[in-house]
Amino acid sequence: MFWPGLGLLLVALAIGSTTLLLNRWPIAPNAVEAPAPSSVIQEELVPQQAPKAFSEPMAAQEAPLPPSPLEEALMAPIQEPPADLEPEGLEGPYAPDPLVELVQRPEADGLLVQAEGVADQSLLILQVRRAFPALSQQEQQRRAELWQQWALQLGYDHLELRDSRSGLIARDALVGEGMIVLAESPST
Repeated sequence: MFWPGLGLLLVALAIGSTTLLLNRWPIAPNAVEAPAPSSVIQEELVPQQAPKAFSEPMAAQEAPLPPSPLEEALMAPIQEPPADLEPEGLEGPYAPDPLVELVQRPEADGLLVQAEGVADQSLLILQVRRAFPALSQQEQQRRAELWQQWALQLGYDHLELRDSRSGLIARDALVGEGMIVLAESPST
């Protein structure tokens, strides 16, 4: 399953590590600067205090820079989304497409290729794979009725099953309930 914030997290990590490197990496002296006067050079050559021993830890020699807000965010532990947050609760561009999820359901056994909703007719059209007509008539009927339940759960009143050439294979009953599975696809 794709985690919607993963791409943003990877970009933030890349930016953060680049910022960290730039803040911590020693910067080369500017070669364009004018040379210092000789009086300044002589003053710099006279040490004002004894050099620090190499055995001292780096932290004792200089104080570390405080972390930037981006570094703090990158160092924070990754929190899992709350368990009560279901995909249906997501909105906007990261909301999962229910028709794509319907086609990918494990219970579909890979028999569905595509789902298309026609909202003004409250119709769901499912394109089935070539393996569907090869199933027994009873199995076709069982699957068609299962998929009709899925369509009703998504808010569609009508369901049509079509083959790869848009030939009608099954549709919901106009009178009564259930699905009518045609003996043979009209497009074959």
